[in-house]
Parts: sequence; structure tokens; C-alpha cells
Amino acid sequence: MSTRRFTLLSVATLAGALLLSAAAVADTYAPPPSDTVAVELFKIGSDRTSHFDRAGSRYKTARAEIFVSAPMKDVKAAILDYGAYSSIIPKFQRSKVLKRDGEAAEVYLQIPILKGAATLWADEAFAKPIADGRGEKIVGTFLKGNVEALEATWRYRPVDATHTVVTLEIFIAPKLAAPASLVTKEVEDACGDGARAIRDKAEAAAKKVAKLP
Repeated sequence: MSTRRFTLLSVATLAGALLLSAAAVADTYAPPPSDTVAVELFKIGSDRTSHFDRAGSRYKTARAEIFVSAPMKDVKAAILDYGAYSSIIPKFQRSKVLKRDGEAAEVYLQIPILKGAATLWADEAFAKPIADGRGEKIVGTFLKGNVEALEATWRYRPVDATHTVVTLEIFIAPKLAAPASLVTKEVEDACGDGARAIRDKAEAAAKKVAKLP
């Protein structure tokens, strides 16, 4: 065997070994057993949606939780990019930043419901992130729109240095008459879309940083 051929074979063998090693590391990752929520979401591999009652309303608050393979800082950056919501979250027809004040923002949001038969819109005031346990939360409060209320709350916390759990809760009370169960289902879907979109955006940012020399 020539020296050149031997060298190429050696390089190929080494590269293959490194790829297998990296895959093995990825396959053996698991969240800390003490973090039961992270363990459950990691096993699901996608968003987990639910809803809960809201005092004084026939409509419910929808919730989506998801495990993200990216540091909390990348998750936070993805959430704060309010103007991009309409391009990354299918259930958000339009999003526009009306005003910025550091990490706080006033945002116009447009969301179709009832399978597109009606479109809800609201100006939402997203406060700057505040401490929430080991992580942070961002609360969006309703300013004006064609709904009785629209509230959104993001929560994100670290699992470890490179993984994060994200939760999105949305409450919408339409002015128009609509079956509460259908509204709840569509708002749950919107939460799920939002959680997956933030996961994908944050993970893409983390991978891009990892590839830098």
C-alpha cells in the first residue's frame, strides 16, 4: 500500500471514529434524574400541551412545555425576537414591534381562530424578563385589540449549561361568540407552535455557535 493511500485511509478512519464518538455522546445524554419535568419532556421529544381553568372566565389558559437542546441565553434571544414570530410560528399571522425599551416591547399580534373564520388582533406589552426560580419569565399584558383579553407568559429555565426547559402560556377571551372548547384547542395549538418554533430557533443558534472556529 502506498504511503498516500495509507494516509488517506488513516484520516478517513479517524474521521469516522470521531463521528461515532460524537454520536455516542449525543445518544447517551439524559437530563438529570432529579429534574423530572426535563426528563419527561426529553422523552417526549416535542411539545406537551395542556390547559387549566381561569377564574371568572369560561375560556381556559393554554400551556405548552418543551425541552430545548440549547443554552438559556439562546432561548431568551429567540423569545425576545418578537418581530420574527409571524415568520417562525405558523399560528401567528402577523407580528410587528411597535415600540422597544431595552428588553421590553410593545408588539402587535394577529392570530386567526375558528379555522380562519375570524382573526384576532392585539397590542401586547411584553415586560422585560424577570427572575423566576432558577430561570426567568416574560409577561405579556393586553393593551388593546378586538378581544376581551390576551395574555401571554414565557418561562424558561436551565436544565444544565446547554439545555433549557421552555413554557408558554396563552389566555385569549374573544369578544365574538365562539365555543370555548374550540378556542381552547386552537390556543393550545398556538402554544405548541410557539414552543416548537422557539426550540428550533434557539437550537439553530446554538449549533451555529458550536461550528465557529
